[in-house]
Parts: sequence; structure tokens; C-alpha cells
Amino acid sequence: MLVEDEIFVAMDIQMTLEDEGWTVAGPFPSTADALSYLDENVPTCAILDVRLTDGDVFPVADKLRETNVPFVFHSGHADGRALEKVYPDSAFCQKPCLPSSLLQQVAQLLNRNEPQKRAAAL
Repeated sequence: MLVEDEIFVAMDIQMTLEDEGWTVAGPFPSTADALSYLDENVPTCAILDVRLTDGDVFPVADKLRETNVPFVFHSGHADGRALEKVYPDSAFCQKPCLPSSLLQQVAQLLNRNEPQKRAAAL
């Protein structure tokens, strides 16, 4: 799931993810659009810009946390340390960053959550 309101940034991230074999839901430019998607779907992971067209992404982050979906904040305006205090299971990439850095963060989050998913399945 990609939540990003800057179209060129969103397209770059989306193409990078798709080149790596991911199916990308989005990009969603607003909190409302992302929450609407989450009403019917549970993504594997998410990349979240903090400032969107209709405000901050935190309601989306809260919903993802409730459903144990790992996510990476991707922002040029937010304080990564402050976000990690509120969302300790998340990751943070400062804009601008290489799309490969985002991929690396997503992979680390998924690998970190994999043992929990396996244990829950037992």
C-alpha cells in the first residue's frame, strides 16, 4: 500500500516496487482515500507519507497498527525519532531517499514480523 500525495514521488516508488514484483495498492493521495481502501482490504505492508492533501496520515498508521500491518513513514517534514516513539514497530525514511532504501526498510519490517506470523499460525 502506497500513501503519497506527490505524484512524481508516488510514481517513482510505485515503479520501483512493481519492478521488484510487488503489487501496489494506490498511490492514495489522502487519508480519506487510504482509510476507505483499508475498510475492505488488509495490505501486506505500507509506505506512508506523513503530510497528505487532507492532513496527516496518523489515522491510517493507527488503523495499520491495529491490524498488525508493518509500515514505513516516508517524509521530509516529520521527526523520525518522535514517530518511532509513538509507532515503535514502524520504520522511517527521510525524504528525499532512494527508492531502494524504502525497499530495504520494507524488507526488514517484513522479516521482523515473519516469526510472529509463523508463531500465530501454529
